Amino acid sequence: NLSYEDIIYDKSERIATLTFNRPDRLNAITNLMRSEILEAMKDASADDDVRVVVIKGAGKGFCAGADLGGGAKPSQIDEPAPNSRLPRDSFQEAFARVMWDMPKPAIAAINGAAAGLGFGMALTCDIRISSSLGKFASAFSRISLVPEACMTFYLPRIIGLARSAEILYTGRQVLADEALSIGLVNQVVPPEELDEAVNTMAVTLANAAPIAIQLTRRELYRGLEGTFDGQLEMELYHQKFLQGSMDSKEGPRAFMEKREPNFQGR
Repeated sequence: NLSYEDIIYDKSERIATLTFNRPDRLNAITNLMRSEILEAMKDASADDDVRVVVIKGAGKGFCAGADLGGGAKPSQIDEPAPNSRLPRDSFQEAFARVMWDMPKPAIAAINGAAAGLGFGMALTCDIRISSSLGKFASAFSRISLVPEACMTFYLPRIIGLARSAEILYTGRQVLADEALSIGLVNQVVPPEELDEAVNTMAVTLANAAPIAIQLTRRELYRGLEGTFDGQLEMELYHQKFLQGSMDSKEGPRAFMEKREPNFQGR
């Protein structure tokens, strides 16, 4: 397991768990965290022994977004911005791309506030499981900024355009029960049951047929910007590809033998 300062990154039982670990600051993102998160996510993406990724926050929050303190003095916030307005390669862009391209499913465990960039990072995950204390807020409009980490791509596709517009324009909080009712989260559980619920889902996905899950994830996400013909062709191609795999023989064999399948990813 790789060693970090502002995150905890652990791999066991085919599950990689990335924990934002600045509980005293509600896990607000520092520059160090940015590089550590990207390194850990790239490792999880490339490691064939990892089949599912869990992203969570230590303490009482998921992630309060970028650390606006960030070591800057109040006087520096009012300093003139650089002349250039050209976008630079940023953490938000790099993280969104890593998550989009990652072949494994990701689960966000929402234990408290997921605000700003924290909200955006949760949206890049496939499944969100929240405690009853979970809450989401974009907050960008309140400080005259726009959403990031491709929130404006994911959110309307998850909860619809009109709801997304209202939530992003106002910057208001969405509490756990509302998040469940609008489809923003998959599940809401009592705080003391969050870890167990997330682990149950993670183990289920870790034991599933990994090639099938990876290709299904690719189909789902390409489908967000795809066409009927493109999706149909991709499904047919993937199905033919999978039919030549050992795992596609193991599934029916396990069913016939009344046992759990042991998928090898081959």
